[in-house]
Amino acid sequence: MTTPGPDLLPLSPHMQRMATALRRALKAVYHVHPSLEDETIASTSEQLADALEQAGTLGLGQESAIRYTRSPLSGDMNPIAPPVTYEYGDMKITAKARFHEGYQGPPACVHGGIVAALLDDALGRTRHLTGRNCVTGSLDISYKRPTPLNADLVVEARIDEVHDRKFLVTGEILHEGQVTASAKAVFVFLNEEKFNALVSGARDASKK
Repeated sequence: MTTPGPDLLPLSPHMQRMATALRRALKAVYHVHPSLEDETIASTSEQLADALEQAGTLGLGQESAIRYTRSPLSGDMNPIAPPVTYEYGDMKITAKARFHEGYQGPPACVHGGIVAALLDDALGRTRHLTGRNCVTGSLDISYKRPTPLNADLVVEARIDEVHDRKFLVTGEILHEGQVTASAKAVFVFLNEEKFNALVSGARDASKK
């Protein structure tokens, strides 16, 4: 399927291995007792952090093809991303996700804030179907039942209405056909000049 979504810079084989290993580590650390004394684990983690800091050549302002690989929900190079995968259709998108123990809130359940972030990301990505820049005007989440960990989830988002200055989107997360959470959102269109002006303040305030 041809996707109107963002172009992504492909990861090198070594960066793919790194991201996969770090995701394994984030899942595994959940099961490590807080009182464990293990010099090897501590020193190896510090060595990895040192190596990554030394390898860093990019600043905060990265081109979109690189920046999207760092998305906290879908970025292939971001180890905190599950990652979520998207398919784009006609006025709707479908996503697939699976969250491990590192995203736990209530016992065996995905944290409610992560649920909201997933819905915000999925609904917001429908902007690629409009071809225009936008920002979230409002996001209303309804939690129907717990969203389970280590389970295959499907997210659906659809554009319901498009107006001159905004568009309305609804969506839901499903597990085995049952809705665990639903959302409705209003996204406000911005032209390139206004969008850049809006984010410039945050960019200036952000630290490397």
